Amino acid sequence: MPCSTASASPRHWSCSTLSETATTPTPVAQRRLRGAIFDYGGVMTESVFRRRRDADPDVVSLLVFFINDLRSIYHLPTSSAHDLHMLETGQLSEAEFFRRLCARHEEAGGPHIDPECVREAVFAQRAEASAAMVDTVRQLRSAGYRTALLTNNAREWEPMWRSMIPVDELFDVVVDSSVVGLRKPDPAIYRLTCERLGLPPQDCIFVDDLQCNVDAAAGLGMEVVHCTDPGDAADVVARRLLGRPASAEPEDGGGAEVAEERR
Repeated sequence: MPCSTASASPRHWSCSTLSETATTPTPVAQRRLRGAIFDYGGVMTESVFRRRRDADPDVVSLLVFFINDLRSIYHLPTSSAHDLHMLETGQLSEAEFFRRLCARHEEAGGPHIDPECVREAVFAQRAEASAAMVDTVRQLRSAGYRTALLTNNAREWEPMWRSMIPVDELFDVVVDSSVVGLRKPDPAIYRLTCERLGLPPQDCIFVDDLQCNVDAAAGLGMEVVHCTDPGDAADVVARRLLGRPASAEPEDGGGAEVAEERR
């Protein structure tokens, strides 16, 4: 699946523009971006919304309930009015989140489900790291770009997601919503990430798989990539910042030239 075609402006990229840019990469000397900020799930990993075919039908119905609920509230300003917001800002434990989710599902007419069964179903199929995106971020950092991971997450999930990719090797800065008490798409968490990178938003490119998060970053002046396929998005980022496809090996000295320009 290609990335979104919601916008094709010079500062708002989609993977569908790949064929247009493939043969005419912008010369490195013209680039002014100095930082790259990446979402975790669906960007650094393959899609986290693949449906398990062997899951219990009752559990599947609850997950559909949750996804529909998520679509209605995810983009809203952060508040204590919804459990997901509280989970992602460290105000609600994972166990309490699943307990409340099952209770709301039952109140809406769904069957009674043990919260632990739901948790097990959610984590039964581990996400897979995107090798293409991991390699691209590694090349960006080697080329002198400042890199950051900006993730909406739960406190209890940190050991799991950190084990999936070499976080400390890839990123200069890690901003976890559950640690800082802010979450995307609130502008404050983007500003915090840029401050920790030591860069203004206008000097950064941002990659995320959710349109509302991309739009918020674009509103602050970032160049953005809306990703629905990590491999394609990695190629867009590599072409934009490195002047070559994600799969291409850097030429001798190429990294040093880009690093010098970043200074």
